[in-house]
Amino acid sequence: MKLHYKFSNLLGTVYHKGNLLFTPDSNALITPVGNRATMIDLKNGRSETLSFESEFNIICSTLSSNGALLLVINETGRGYLYNIKCRTLIGIHRFGHDVHTIKFSPDSKSVAVCRGNRCEIYTCPSADRQFNLFTLKFVLRSFHDKTTCINWTNDSRVVAVGSADMTTQIFSVPLLNKLHRFTLAGHGREIVGAFFEQDSLNIMTICKNAKVNYWVADMDLASMEPMPYIYDEDEDDDDDEMPTSSNGHDDDDEQLDDTVERQRAKLERKQKRLDQHLLKNPTKDDMVVFKRINKFNYKETFEGADRSALLLCADYHQKTHMLVAGFSNGHFYLHEMPDFNIIHSLSIGDQQQMITSTLFSPLGDWIALACQNLGQLVVWEWQSQTYVLKQQGHFNNMTQLTYSPDGMHIASGGDDGKIKLWNTSNGFCFVTFSEHTSTITGLEFASNGQFIVSSSLDGTVRAYDLLRYRNFRTYTSPTPVQFSCVALDIAGEVVCAGGFDTFNIFVWSIKTGKLLDILSGHEGPISGLTFGRNTTQTTLASSSWDKTLRTWNLFDSQGARETFLLSTDALSCAFRPDGQQIAVSTVDAQILFFHPDTGQQMASIEGKYDLGYARKDTDKVTGKKLTFGRAYRSISYTLDGNYLLAGGRSKYISLYNIHEQILVKRFEITCNKSFDGLNEYLNRRKMTEFGSLALIDMGQDEDENGKNIRLPGVRKGDHSGRHFKPEILVTCVRFSPTGRAWAACTTEGLLIYSIDNTAMFDPIDLNETITPLTIRQTLYDKNDSYMALLMALKLNEKSLITEIIENIDSNKIEHICRSLPLLYVELLLNFISEQIQYSRHFAFYLSWIYNILMNHTNNLKPNSTKILTTLCNLEKNLTLKHDSLGKIVENNIFTIDYLSTISSIPKTDEINEDMDTSSISGRKRKKSEHINNSISEE
Repeated sequence: MKLHYKFSNLLGTVYHKGNLLFTPDSNALITPVGNRATMIDLKNGRSETLSFESEFNIICSTLSSNGALLLVINETGRGYLYNIKCRTLIGIHRFGHDVHTIKFSPDSKSVAVCRGNRCEIYTCPSADRQFNLFTLKFVLRSFHDKTTCINWTNDSRVVAVGSADMTTQIFSVPLLNKLHRFTLAGHGREIVGAFFEQDSLNIMTICKNAKVNYWVADMDLASMEPMPYIYDEDEDDDDDEMPTSSNGHDDDDEQLDDTVERQRAKLERKQKRLDQHLLKNPTKDDMVVFKRINKFNYKETFEGADRSALLLCADYHQKTHMLVAGFSNGHFYLHEMPDFNIIHSLSIGDQQQMITSTLFSPLGDWIALACQNLGQLVVWEWQSQTYVLKQQGHFNNMTQLTYSPDGMHIASGGDDGKIKLWNTSNGFCFVTFSEHTSTITGLEFASNGQFIVSSSLDGTVRAYDLLRYRNFRTYTSPTPVQFSCVALDIAGEVVCAGGFDTFNIFVWSIKTGKLLDILSGHEGPISGLTFGRNTTQTTLASSSWDKTLRTWNLFDSQGARETFLLSTDALSCAFRPDGQQIAVSTVDAQILFFHPDTGQQMASIEGKYDLGYARKDTDKVTGKKLTFGRAYRSISYTLDGNYLLAGGRSKYISLYNIHEQILVKRFEITCNKSFDGLNEYLNRRKMTEFGSLALIDMGQDEDENGKNIRLPGVRKGDHSGRHFKPEILVTCVRFSPTGRAWAACTTEGLLIYSIDNTAMFDPIDLNETITPLTIRQTLYDKNDSYMALLMALKLNEKSLITEIIENIDSNKIEHICRSLPLLYVELLLNFISEQIQYSRHFAFYLSWIYNILMNHTNNLKPNSTKILTTLCNLEKNLTLKHDSLGKIVENNIFTIDYLSTISSIPKTDEINEDMDTSSISGRKRKKSEHINNSISEE
């Protein structure tokens, strides 16, 4: 089994906070998801999580005009410059704390950063060689409060900056002869947006109390020219104080901050001297003047409670003159400017769905809307009033997940009581079940993939039909019980659920919903249930907090079959796929393995030190002493039963080899320090004589690091608000039935790890004579297809194997497949199962699969467990191809039927058309002859 697993995608969370970005072609949307960024391909219907990862949550981002460079800034002010086309992180730059928003100039040569009560202009990386990633050129500091928004003119010479001091200031960068700085006032709340008209200085400003001012300039932008350069005497003194890019380490932060602040102070001194120079040489008569010609108010049309709603975000499309604004009550409004004509007024949800980000696509036909508190993302086409995309993650933490038998879908459950089904190929949620009213504690797919069962703390077990997408059965107990886990037998006829407060196991019939039995014997809450698969008898294993693991015969009157005594409480259990081993994780971070028939302990793994040391900011003891409370909450076998995946209260997920009882690999799921419980040591700078600063509630806002907790039912005026940092947890881990991926439910979301084929080189029986050159010579010069294929399989280079296979004559496939040794048959079958998903030579590879299975079925049966992951992956990819090609075939059939029906219609209409055409042409001919005769007579 190959263990080259690498992070591939993040599901379960589609938006966290920050601004949205469209690519220049309007085909993709970039959304911030915690400390990562996800690109959603709206044209092809796929989502991809970009490969870089920040140390803290992302708060703002911007995209260059050509769509190549993505710049994101996290909560500490570190900027990450990422090349989207090459999927490469270029560098990291420290902009400083208190960054609110950023934006590239239209020519992509500069970037404006709103930081604190100033706006800083940096030069961007270019083809010209430069020492720094970003170079600070201008500091615009004339605001009395924090800066909130930025907008550039189309020629990248003028920038408008809005502030919380209720003013918008317009700067020229560099200085223009008719525009230095102009201040626009007239608002009563902080500025949310400022937008220039296309190729003009006309601008509109929008504030938080939903008022819009439209300003007109008395001069054209094209009539302005740059001012002559004003020499600064101190310009050469601080050339060695240019800020350098940060490599992401905290050791150089203080030195870097000093260097950056010296450079900022230098630029501010230069700005003051420049202002003094302009005062000595006034040219007010020739300067541009802005005049307010219109003032609009959104709340004039509001009624009742809507009048208290705040305008949180806005965007303007220059070509279509459309303005969209999102409010705190979930409503958004679309107006045509400059007359403020309303086009649409809609709501995307209830009063709790505050719209925190809006964005027009570059073409102006789509509007992207995001809600931070519920994690909802919507792309709406305003002309046809239809949804292009509508996705929402779990409101609270995710608790459970399970794979479908073919590995194409994942079902997830959360604390919000919702069950969501995700497509692993495109990363989208396609159905949501919301019948449960409390936390989901268990999820299981049926072996045929047609339904799922779930358990919840609301006292019900529900079964959902995946063909009609409905809850077709609800199972309850005679007395109210909080169910902590659920299990489904291999035949899909019996479902079992364990109680959290009654310590019993309830057994129901799937078809009738009748309660068949109640299994008693445990003396503590049931923590895990699992069925033994591929066994002669239906065996159920249960773990409990009473320090026991029990096995049961459901259809036998004997009840409990075996009882295994443990040293501490059990947290979860799992059967090996062949049913010959049970694994159970305990509170002391041990994983024990038992034989279900003999009751003998087969192995044990000590995972105490593999969980790592970590402490929260509020902990008063060291990380080593806190390891007692850490354990594996979820475990999962691989399909071949040789490896075990385990995760729990830690940022690490461990992969163990069961036979060797050793740790094979440890995956670090996140480096996001916005979560609690990641640091092994506390920051000494946060320690005071009274204790840690984290123990003091500083009254942070919701927009800052941490989440705000309010009393139930209180929407505003809650003086008991508290803040907390979410702790990183792994609540559930599962291997895909294909064996090529595994998933984990974490505080960050649903993480998918898959095998990285691009960086894999695994040769077999390699010697010095096997090279790409000799392989090609064997195929093209010697015309020996069989030997060339064997040599390519030995070298095991994907691109070379593809070239060799696709250049083999189809008439030789049967002979080659019959002659292949069994070892290379497995390698070839594994390669084709991956290749058939993306190759356009579908029929060609189907011929290979058919001949391999027809000639080697008897040899593959004894080794079926070894190649089971390959066969499952082959079935998954063939199903995907069948679905995609089936739609095309159905459309072609309907088109052919239509054409054949049209061709069978009598041709009387065509005859009439010919007669009409001939009569018209005759009249035209006679008219032309008459005109010619009249001309000749004249």
